[in-house]
Order: sequence, then structure tokens, then C-alpha cells
Amino acid sequence: MRLHNRNRTIWLRLVFIFAVTFTAAFLLLNIRFVAKSAQYLVAPGTIRTRDTLGDAIRLLPLAGAVQAKPLPDRATLVIDSIGVRAPIVFNAPNNNDAIYKRLEDGVVHYSDTAKPGNPGAAVILGHSSAYPWYKGEYGAVFALLSRLKPGDRFYVQYEDNRSFVYEMKQAIIFNPFSEDSRLSEMENALGSSLVLISCYPVGTNYKRIAVQAVQVQM
Repeated sequence: MRLHNRNRTIWLRLVFIFAVTFTAAFLLLNIRFVAKSAQYLVAPGTIRTRDTLGDAIRLLPLAGAVQAKPLPDRATLVIDSIGVRAPIVFNAPNNNDAIYKRLEDGVVHYSDTAKPGNPGAAVILGHSSAYPWYKGEYGAVFALLSRLKPGDRFYVQYEDNRSFVYEMKQAIIFNPFSEDSRLSEMENALGSSLVLISCYPVGTNYKRIAVQAVQVQM
């Protein structure tokens, strides 16, 4: 009996050491996500960007106020509620290595899809978390993407000051290595919409989260 209890104690101790080590490694490797999450939970008002949707509507011309013309290749995605302000990288080659490299510069517009503001679904990719040694400041730009709720609004602002406002409708978790009709429905939705995609859960590339938002008229 004593030997049995001793073995059980040793086994529990090993499990505890493994759990602590695994947790510490996860927190260290995903420190950007941990920092953003802690800030969001502990001091929710401080995660916001310096640019709010209200300011954008008040100060910037919306798309309808500007004569129709081709959209520029420089724009910024602003999601104030989760502290996102990132350049949108256009014209990235359509292959994984090139997209991954360009993610160092912001969030990447998937070039086979519509531009934000044009008819169709614009697909935008961003990191949810990256290792501490990752180059660039956008390694965790979509760390809090799962915090968005239906009805939340954000915007895309082009360099000519045209802005397009979007309202979040739904989010799905999907397997990137198999067909998913829900993602196809998002990508083929009528009207103008955004689909924001990132790895999920944070710290893995096992699955993806896709957030769909539709353009609204202000």
C-alpha cells in the first residue's frame, strides 16, 4: 500500500510539473497574445486605438461622398474595440510563403478577392499570435478577433480618405484542410463584406477563425 501511494504521489508530481512547464512555455511563446488579453480583461478601456469609429464618421468622407473612382492600394483597418490599427497589404502573391512574409507589414488582403468597399467579399488575413522573436509589430494583430460580437462596427480607411464601415455578423471556427460550406457562403455572400481570418486557437495553426462583417451605409 505504501509503495502504491508513493508511486501515485510521484505520478501526480510529474503531471503537475508537466502542466506548469507547458503553461509557462505557452505563455512565453504567446506573450503578445497574453499581454493583449490581460489588458482587454483587466483594463478594457485601454485597449482601444486612438481612432474611433465616431471620429472616422465625423471627420472623414465616407465612400458615398466621393465620386466613384478606383480604390487606392493603401488602406488601414481600424477595429477600435479590440485595439486593431493595421495597414492592409495589397497585391501580395497568392502563395503561403509570400503571404506569411507580408504579414510582417500588417494584415494581408487575399488578392483573389474583392477590395474592401467593392462588391463582393474581401478576405483579410492576420496573425493571432507569433513567437517573441517574430519580425514586425503585427504578430498578434488579430489576437482578440474572437472577442468581436455581432453588431460591433469598425472601418477601412483608404489613403484618399474614403472610408467604409462594417458591422460584424457572425464568426465560425473551421478546419483549413477540408471543405467548409459555411466559409464558402461567407466568401460568396451578396453585397460588400469583409471576412477576417486568423489562426485558432491562439498559439496553434490547427484551425482558423473567420469573422464576417457586412458593409453598412452611414
